[in-house]
Formats: sequence, structure tokens, C-alpha cells
Amino acid sequence: MSIQTAVIICIITLLGFAANTVHGQQSEPEKTPETTPASNAAPESTNKSENTDGIVMPIPRIKQQKQDINHYLAKEKVSPILAGPDDYLTIVNRYTSANSKGVAILLPDWQQGATNPKAIHFLQESLPSHGWTTITVQPDNKPANFPSSAIDSNEQIEADKATIQAYKTKLSTMFKVLMTKAKEHPGVVLVIAQGNHAAMLVDLIDNEQNEAANALIMLSSFLDANPSQQSAINNAFAQQVAQSEYPIFDVLLNYDHPLAITGAKERLMYAKQEMKVYYRQRQLNNSNTGYYPEKELIRQINSWLRAIGW
Repeated sequence: MSIQTAVIICIITLLGFAANTVHGQQSEPEKTPETTPASNAAPESTNKSENTDGIVMPIPRIKQQKQDINHYLAKEKVSPILAGPDDYLTIVNRYTSANSKGVAILLPDWQQGATNPKAIHFLQESLPSHGWTTITVQPDNKPANFPSSAIDSNEQIEADKATIQAYKTKLSTMFKVLMTKAKEHPGVVLVIAQGNHAAMLVDLIDNEQNEAANALIMLSSFLDANPSQQSAINNAFAQQVAQSEYPIFDVLLNYDHPLAITGAKERLMYAKQEMKVYYRQRQLNNSNTGYYPEKELIRQINSWLRAIGW
């Protein structure tokens, strides 16, 4: 027998053996897995941040913001407050100048942190050198169900009214606590509020739900609302500003929220018609949308405060 013939016979023999092995494995009956006793079953997850698929959900934004404040800032600067059933964190920076002018309450807009870089962080760091003790509060975020997603427009309007009213109630309670905290320090009380919160404070003061501060500085103020109601609501806000009896400094940017820009024109018009004495409006140049030029902002604030005798 030649070598080639022997090799071919060996290959055929091996292929036949492999085929029989595979056929034997496929013909074996499948084993039924043993049922795990209930006592040995893995316990269900009790982590509320996981859904039924076991996916870990992100923590709420407000919780993360509070955790960042507690983690990154010095403990002596962080002061918790209780407003009704809700708790808030405040950042307190004492004045560093020779004389104290008073307290500046800094209220960021919803969805903004107490250390947001657009304007609030700069003011809480720079105002103490100008004689102001700053109290910056971490506010609640925008309600999760606002604006309403209802199909019917009337249902949207009613749902949004109820949501904003509930939010204003919480804001009013929180602001009363802040005013009480501010009066623990000597001097006048200045409020610097941003966006929606500035407009809501004007409404709360106008309806006598809250005491007015000695002066209010509004940064890019407007009221977010259902599209069909935005014009009417911001027009009412403009009239409230014009009829208010406390000094108001209305500041906005060239590159700002569209509602802040259009609403500013109405506020200036009504203020002139009502001959509101202590009202000034300034529009500052900026390169990044929503970010205030720091040096110009503090210069304009100090100029206005001197104009009203502070």
C-alpha cells in the first residue's frame, strides 16, 4: 500500500469518527434545569433608583446640586434652612470691606445652580469686597410637568396655572425665610434675582404675599408660560414692575433669552408712563449667550446703588 493511499484512509476514518461524535451529542436529551428553591432565590433589589429592567436611573438634578455644594464648599459657608416642609441650602459669604452696607440675597433661576457661572457665582464672590454679605440659595428646579403636555389647549392652560401657583407658594415660603435670615445682619436688604424667579417675586410682592426688599435687581427676567399665554403674562409682569414702589434695576444682555429682550421693551415703556423714579434698565454687551460680562455688571450695579443713595 502506498503512503498516499494510507493517508487517505486515515482521513476518511477520522471524518467518520467526528461525524458519529457530533450525532451522539445532538441526540442526547436536554437536561431540565433544577428549580431553585424559593428560600435560595436571590432577593429582589430594593434600590429605588433602579427600574424593573435593573437600569439605574439618574439622581434628580436638585439632589446632585445639593451634594456638590456640600462636597466642594467649605462647611462654614453652607447653611441649611427649612421653609415649611422643604429644606434648602444657602451659601453665606460675609462682607470683607471696612463697613457693611447690608445683605444681598442672590436667587438663581430654576434649573440653575447656586454657583452657576453666568452671573451668580461672580456676584457672591465679588459683592463682599464692596460691603455686602451675600446669601445665595439653591432653589427648586422647574416643575417636572411644566409646561403641560395635555392635548387640549384649555387643559394645558389650567394645568400650567395650577403648577405655577403651587411653585409660587413654595417660593413665597422660602423667600420669607430668606428675608428673616437677612435681617439678622445689619443694613439694608438687596435682592438679585434671575429669570423667572425675578418675575415671580415681583408678582408675589404685588399681591402682598411677600414683603418687599429695599431694592431689587433683575437679571434677564421674564416669565415662561404656555405659548398662547406668554404675551399676556409678560405684559402683566411689565405693568407690575412699573407700578411697584421699591427701586428696581432691570439688567439684560444683547444675546439673551428672547422673552427677556421683548419683555424689557414693555417694562421700560410702562415705567416711563408711570414715571417710576427708581427704575433703571441697562442692556450689556456679551459674547456668550446668557453669560454676563463680570466687570461691567459690577460697575453698573455699584453705579445704580450710588444713584439711589447706597
